[in-house]
Amino acid sequence: KRLVSEPTQIAEVNSSALARQNAALHAQMVRSFVLCSLVASCQSINLLADPSLAASFTQNVQGIIQAAQVGLARAEHHQEKAVKRARKETDNFLLNKGQALGELLGTYSMELQLAVRNLSNVVNASRVAAAAADASTPPDQANQWSGPLVDAKARAEVTMTAAATAARSAERHNKGLMREAKAAAEMALENHADELSHHVGDLSSSVDAAKAKLESTLETIASQSLPANGTIVVSSKAKKDDITARMAEVANFVKSAQAASQAKIAAAKEKVDVGVAKADKEIAIKVADMVMKLVGQQHAELKKLRAVPAKAISNLRGAKPSVPKQQAMHPSKKIAEQKLKVAH
Repeated sequence: KRLVSEPTQIAEVNSSALARQNAALHAQMVRSFVLCSLVASCQSINLLADPSLAASFTQNVQGIIQAAQVGLARAEHHQEKAVKRARKETDNFLLNKGQALGELLGTYSMELQLAVRNLSNVVNASRVAAAAADASTPPDQANQWSGPLVDAKARAEVTMTAAATAARSAERHNKGLMREAKAAAEMALENHADELSHHVGDLSSSVDAAKAKLESTLETIASQSLPANGTIVVSSKAKKDDITARMAEVANFVKSAQAASQAKIAAAKEKVDVGVAKADKEIAIKVADMVMKLVGQQHAELKKLRAVPAKAISNLRGAKPSVPKQQAMHPSKKIAEQKLKVAH
């Protein structure tokens, strides 16, 4: 029942949004009618006393009402078309943003995976190098309990163990980073939908479609195989029989790789944060522009509705009763009357 009722609820919300917009147009028409009636009642005292203007006056008032009704219907039609265009534009815009954010998050996921994999590969390569160096230890030094060689082996082992632990921890931590980035991206899609929904109706379906696009794009990219980075080998400049120096090189190599992995994760996080913030700003600008256009369209239609009654009222106010014309006197008759007056 809930699934069946949801489309109905969305349709009701969209209808209510159009009803709110059309209410302003209806209010303007009613206001015009009242103003026309007021002017008509004032003018009818003088105009209706003249039978020759009574019929034309009635026609004028009827014309005002008819013109207002036609203008209202046209304004509602134009407003509905504007809302439909805005919804279609919003759907396309949010889908494009969802795909762009999905690509951004997919790249972010790949960079996090690469940082962890590279560190793990370094640890594995370092263990091979440490084992090779340990195998090359001279017999007279192999059983030592203390000294520089023992300390170097211990440091290398501790460094490799710490790096392996950091790689496992980073893998778990990266999942949390991905959840945070995804939530921020989805919030960017949702942030400004409410403002626009006041003008075009409920946009939850559009936002959900954009989120689905984000999710599918992210999964497509994140599921790809990581690019091969070749075989990692510990670069050694120490002499083959200098086991202490070789162990020191292993420890330094692991430390450097661990620092590089952390730097790459931090850089990837900053990049995705900037990208999500940029998308949020672009969506805000787009929504503000669309709202401005819709409001401007509505004001333009209201202005047109005001123009017709205003012109008609001006014509009513300017109408005057006709003054009976005096019959012109023939010149000969006028001269005869003057002579008669002189004779008297």
